[in-house]
Amino acid sequence: MTSMNIAGVHFNTHESGVAVLRDGRLVGALSQERLDRQKMSDAAPAEAVHTALAEAGLTPADVDHLAVSDDLGPEGYYQSRVSFKKAQFRETWSSAPRYFGWKLWRLGEYYRRMLATNRRSSDKRQRRWDALLGNLREKGFAGEIHSYEHGYNHACTAYYCSGFQDECLVFVMEAAGFINASSVYLGKAGRLVKLLDIPWPHSPGRFYETITLLLGFRPARHEGKITGLAALGDPAVLGDYARELFHLRDENDDFYLSPLIHLWRWDYRRRKANRPLPRPLRGYSQADIAAAWQTALEEALVGLVQRFLHRHPHIRHVALAGGVHGNVKLNQRINELEQVEEMYVHPGMSDCGQPVGAALACRAELEGGCIKPFRHETVYLGPAPDAKEIEQLTSEYQLVFEDAKNDDELADRVAGLLAENKIVALCRGRMEYGPRALGARTIMYAATDPSVNDWLNKQLKRTEFMPFAPVTLLEDAERCYVHGRKSAYTAGFMTVCYNCTDEMKASCPAVVHVDGTARPQYISREQNLFYHDVLKKYKRRTGISSVVNTSFNMHEEPIVCTAGDAIKAFVASNLDALVLGNRLLLKDKNPVLREKLTGVREVEQTPADGEEPQD
Repeated sequence: MTSMNIAGVHFNTHESGVAVLRDGRLVGALSQERLDRQKMSDAAPAEAVHTALAEAGLTPADVDHLAVSDDLGPEGYYQSRVSFKKAQFRETWSSAPRYFGWKLWRLGEYYRRMLATNRRSSDKRQRRWDALLGNLREKGFAGEIHSYEHGYNHACTAYYCSGFQDECLVFVMEAAGFINASSVYLGKAGRLVKLLDIPWPHSPGRFYETITLLLGFRPARHEGKITGLAALGDPAVLGDYARELFHLRDENDDFYLSPLIHLWRWDYRRRKANRPLPRPLRGYSQADIAAAWQTALEEALVGLVQRFLHRHPHIRHVALAGGVHGNVKLNQRINELEQVEEMYVHPGMSDCGQPVGAALACRAELEGGCIKPFRHETVYLGPAPDAKEIEQLTSEYQLVFEDAKNDDELADRVAGLLAENKIVALCRGRMEYGPRALGARTIMYAATDPSVNDWLNKQLKRTEFMPFAPVTLLEDAERCYVHGRKSAYTAGFMTVCYNCTDEMKASCPAVVHVDGTARPQYISREQNLFYHDVLKKYKRRTGISSVVNTSFNMHEEPIVCTAGDAIKAFVASNLDALVLGNRLLLKDKNPVLREKLTGVREVEQTPADGEEPQD
């Protein structure tokens, strides 16, 4: 293609952000949350836009095309919400009197309140867009503006980044876009053809979000906790009931979602801590409830995938996007289908991928509707730690670094620390794109201690039911996981579970769940040379090719972005070592740092007179 710069932006739902295509190549992607430090931020991503453009060596004046995810305007956004509320009302009206009884007026009150909220939200979004566009025009942007539909953007990320040259089926499964709940596409010869729209309100995402809420967690944020909790329960206990509430219809390509799900969502949207569960769920454990919901979700969505594979028996590739495909156990079930030769899950499967999708949709339009699918050159598409900021932090906190001669020596030192059971954080190079930590903003620890899931989560102030994920040398995938080379490309983004081999279960119990699975990140030299070398050197010391890889952040905070974020999280988490850029910071050699950030002075203990020092 001719020289052309495209910026994709998203701000109409949670996880606002930006992506940059330079001459057709994806060279930048950044979520606003990483900069404003608000988890899943929906703020206008002006800061993210300028940061991502600067990383790509561009300014707003260099942008030829601005691709917007769902630029509906205030009235269009509002009307899309009204149509969804009407659909909900039609589905739930017959069940509402029996559910609410004499409190039925609450349903009408809910509708009035939500429509008023939607009106305010639509006006708010327009103000954000006006401010963002005004900011870009002030900085020299004079290019063309394009808008692309939410579900289609997800499909673009799944298909065009899959690298599949043969035909593939693309499944976009989420809570809702602006015109539907989910969709299915055919990817063929660089083009996307829609095969199916699944209408609101029969939404797989709403089904799973609702049980997340009922079990005391935050919907649209904590669904991963439900996935982990499900493995601790027995799906047979409530499985039949969960299937009644959500299943794939026999008569057509659509899901059935019971009106009860919507009624529970409305009724419990401000759930008080001591309020009992809905009557049909009372008396059952959280684990059994989660297991039933997980099984019902898997059966319905895997059933839909199988149905389309049966209709297209020559197709062996499947590409997935949408927030529901953050569910790694669901993805495992799809990957295990015999008809699937390879599966791809986009690393930014949630709405953080919308900017990438809009930018790719724009490129496809400009190239006659066709892009040859490609594979990621890198997922490290955010900003790198700033050298000047590191120097400023060094002066402010009197940092004492252990300098290595080169990256090879630094990797060897980190591997040695891991072999000594030290907790090592990495803030090095450009930040990862997507919700997973993949070696640039990562915490590493030996996977040999199963108790780490208790004490390190407490140290990080997290509550999790799923164990930490491993990073594993790609060359050892078959040794560690059953059919471990299948869909290895997507496993590089930690988006699918595998059954663990006996060797993996024995050597790395910290990362194996109770059901015998793990959700690995495969690492190769091509993907991240330093990260791979650390693991390779660790294996030489221990014979083990996996370690714990968890995101470098405190609970309910975004993954760290800057050197300053890393320093604060390092101290707050009480970690042993931090690789900051190409330098190594050890906790024990930096007492001033902890004192300045926490006000706690660490005093070296000396033996009293007549006492012997303790070993």
